[in-house]
Amino acid sequence: MRKITLYLLLFLFINKSYAQQFDIAEQMNNIHSPIASIKTMTNEYDAVDARVRSYSSDYKSSAALAEQILKDFTTKKDRIRALYTWLCITIKYDMVSFSKGQTEIGFSYTSKTDFDRKMKVINNSIVHKTLQTKKAICEGYAQTFKEVSEYLGIECKLIGGYAKGDVSDINTIPEAENHAWNAVRIDKKWYLIDATWGAGYTYGNKWFAQFDDFYFFTDPDQFALTHYPSETEWLLTESKLTLKQFYSKPIYKNSFFLNKLKLISPKFGVLEEATKTDIVFLMGHLPENMNLFYAFKGDRYSKKIEPDCNSDQCTFNIPFTKTSDSELYIFVNQRPILEYYVRLK
Repeated sequence: MRKITLYLLLFLFINKSYAQQFDIAEQMNNIHSPIASIKTMTNEYDAVDARVRSYSSDYKSSAALAEQILKDFTTKKDRIRALYTWLCITIKYDMVSFSKGQTEIGFSYTSKTDFDRKMKVINNSIVHKTLQTKKAICEGYAQTFKEVSEYLGIECKLIGGYAKGDVSDINTIPEAENHAWNAVRIDKKWYLIDATWGAGYTYGNKWFAQFDDFYFFTDPDQFALTHYPSETEWLLTESKLTLKQFYSKPIYKNSFFLNKLKLISPKFGVLEEATKTDIVFLMGHLPENMNLFYAFKGDRYSKKIEPDCNSDQCTFNIPFTKTSDSELYIFVNQRPILEYYVRLK
């Protein structure tokens, strides 16, 4: 019987969503702190989070962690939230593995049954290492989330695909999948979760732990602007972008969604502009107490934007005076919302 060899590429992508923010912030009198907490949801899960923060970090098996969660919580949503919170606050991102790049795991198999058996061994090994070392790349977060969910009796899918969180990602499609996350099925509905991005972010060559619940039960339409599954059914949206369209868009930050903003134009992440011209933006209506700022890469200070608004939408211009390609960052109330790459004509 002919044997087939499979090479499994482990997913390495980590959220870089704050790296550029802090580079600029340091030049703007450090108005942002890299250790500031991010609380993006309502108080619905505060009691769950508080209980989980009292858990030991020393659970060495998925079964043991699941047993504790089952003991403390009765609803599936609370149990999944407990798992998400524990992983995010306990597992640290493995920067050593990240710096080494993708790892090839080669093995042969002779049938689907043989393939499934060997993949299970590999996945179990990833989960075991994650819980023993309390470190992982995104594959470890996602595999552990899936295994504990199964012990909790909750259907869970590990989703492989692509993610982008930095200007350098615009129009740059990786040769292979670079990220992994999860979807869980509760009461006949699928919910999207990314524990890797919920655990922290990179700044330079360092990783900072910072719990972020935006990536728990994220709205699919918002999730689709930062994550693209290889199996497009897991977009869970009516609009089915292509991978090329996904990478052509600007970089959307959490604060864009949390402020319920609507971008009308420009919707492409690379802007072709001549120097000493204005970049014109059109957005949905902005509340009066919302302050907009912008900065280009290398700028020492941000500059305030004065939008012209009516009851439905707002327009504003950002002058482009650079004499070479640059990066544009737009802020709302001192939080980043959008990033573009500006190419000099």
